[in-house]
Amino acid sequence: MAPFDFAVVPRLETERLVLRRITEDDFRDWMTVWQSPGVLDYLVEFDGMPDDELGREILDWADRIFAEQSGIRWAITLKPDARLIGSCGFHVYVSSQRRAEIGYELHSDFWRRGIMTEAVGAVLKFCFETLEAHRVEADVTEGNAASAALLRKAGFTLEGVWRERVYGRNRYHSMWQFGMLAPEYQARREARNT
Repeated sequence: MAPFDFAVVPRLETERLVLRRITEDDFRDWMTVWQSPGVLDYLVEFDGMPDDELGREILDWADRIFAEQSGIRWAITLKPDARLIGSCGFHVYVSSQRRAEIGYELHSDFWRRGIMTEAVGAVLKFCFETLEAHRVEADVTEGNAASAALLRKAGFTLEGVWRERVYGRNRYHSMWQFGMLAPEYQARREARNT
C-alpha cells in the first residue's frame, strides 16, 4: 500500500458518525464543546475557559498539524447532522517510528452514549490500517477515570505514569500513558470478525 500522502483530510464513517475535516464554519460549535460542563476538567493545559483568540489558535492548529503531516483532527458529527459535537484524531505522528498519539473531546450533552468509543475506533482503524502505525499512544491526566475506561475498552494498555509531566492550573499533573501495538489491534479486529 502507498503511504498516506496528507493531500486531503479523509472522511471517516461509522454506523452513527461522520468524522470530517474541521472548517472555519465549525468555530462556534467547537467553542461550545470546550465550554460545555466537564470538558476542561482534565485538560489541565487550559487555565481557564478558552476565549475566541485561543479558539482561533486551536482551529489554526488543526490545519497546521495536517499541513505539517504530523496529525489530523476530525470533527465528530452525528448522522445525519453535520454539526460538530466534538473532535478526535492524532496530533503526533512520527512516520519514521510508525507512531501516533491520539486525543479527543466531546460536548458533555453527548457523553455516555458510546459516541467517543465509536470515534476512537474509526481513528484507530485509520492509524493502523491506513498509516500502518506500529504503535498508537494516548496520555490521560491522572484521575480521569472515564477517559481511561474508554481507552481500555478500545484495547489500550495502561503502560505507566508520567509523574508530574504537565504543568497547568498552578501545579504539576501526572499523566497515565496508554498504548496499543499493531499486533494487539489486529488480534482484536480478527476476534470481532469471527
